[in-house]
Amino acid sequence: MHRSSIKRRVTAAVGVAAAAAALLAAAAVPAMADTAKEFTGGGRGPTAASAIQAAAWDAEASAGAEQLYTCVQTGQPGVWEVFDHPYFGHVFFAEVTVSCTP
Repeated sequence: MHRSSIKRRVTAAVGVAAAAAALLAAAAVPAMADTAKEFTGGGRGPTAASAIQAAAWDAEASAGAEQLYTCVQTGQPGVWEVFDHPYFGHVFFAEVTVSCTP
């Protein structure tokens, strides 16, 4: 499969995932508005799963700085696959949003 068609598919999938995450976050925020706070983290890795895990850890570390330790992922993670990164070559980047409470 040609790289440009893969990038188009990944871009389309990320757009759909971002829209779904926005809808889920909009529905979840009123129910948790008094107690929960959202944090977004970013990560990279050699696989999509490792990039998502790194992004979740990043978001949870930010929440921990505010003493919010119980976190639940909200929405779908955003994942980008890059084939020609100048330092890492073929790598995945991810973004995860979590909702955390004390």
